[in-house]
Amino acid sequence: MILSGYFFICFPLVQIYFKDSFFIQNYWSLFFFIATLTILRFSGRLNFSQLGLSSSNTRNIRIGLVVGILPVVAVIALDLLLLKTGFAENDLFSGAELREKPNFSIIGLLLNGIINPTINQMFITGYLLNIIAKRNDIAIAGNGILYATMNFSWGIGYLGLGIISSALLRFSGSLIPAIFFAIGCSAAKLLVLTSYPRITSLLVFLV
Repeated sequence: MILSGYFFICFPLVQIYFKDSFFIQNYWSLFFFIATLTILRFSGRLNFSQLGLSSSNTRNIRIGLVVGILPVVAVIALDLLLLKTGFAENDLFSGAELREKPNFSIIGLLLNGIINPTINQMFITGYLLNIIAKRNDIAIAGNGILYATMNFSWGIGYLGLGIISSALLRFSGSLIPAIFFAIGCSAAKLLVLTSYPRITSLLVFLV
């Protein structure tokens, strides 16, 4: 019922009536996820332990910090590797520094860097995967497809994010590491777009 409303009611309505609104086009799914989780929570049909948020011990936080910093470190390391090996001078990267950088506001950074990835993980990995689809045999691979489908983006980036998020949830028993990893991936994406234009050509299919 919830997914039917998402795909067959909200999505078409947004495309028809708000096609000229950049903000709604980009964040309608976020508002849908927040509204749905809030209604389920206050109706007594959902609690934090079901989402995988009750096991937020120091071990899970440490795992989250480690996996969260990895995407950021990978972006910086890749850029340094391009410089050290001389590949940065390749024609593939010519004019990279001339690309126009997006100008994110504080609200935009919060929405894209923290709030959106957190709510996505809570709704998709925590609610849809952990509560609705309880089949462990297909959960990890299935969450990749589910994550990409819910975000209307079937690139390697969303598929990988969904698969790794599910694996982290199964391994740790908590959604905390998956949330940290999603925030780290969002931070890495923002770094690529704003500070490391050389590797945009390599990572464009991921972001």
